[in-house]
Amino acid sequence: MRFRVCCFVALLLSPVSAFADAHDQNAALIQAIEDAGCVVDTENGDAVLAASGLSEEEVFAAVQSLYEAGLAVLEPDGSMTLQTDACLQAETN
Repeated sequence: MRFRVCCFVALLLSPVSAFADAHDQNAALIQAIEDAGCVVDTENGDAVLAASGLSEEEVFAAVQSLYEAGLAVLEPDGSMTLQTDACLQAETN
């Protein structure tokens, strides 16, 4: 019985932990892209990846969630533009 309770608690906490990890990964990637001028292209892509501190798989997952949230836009030239408040404010200045 005790084992079942422990497993149930672990199961309940797993999605929260995964969500927290995804949030942290998104935040790390957002910061790296903002630091790079809010645009990722072929010239700075490797530097943004390194600055984020994430693996390629983590970056792919974070980029997908940024697209889904409307925070990233794929441009006709193949670059990706970040649409956070900080980036939008920088555009208007």
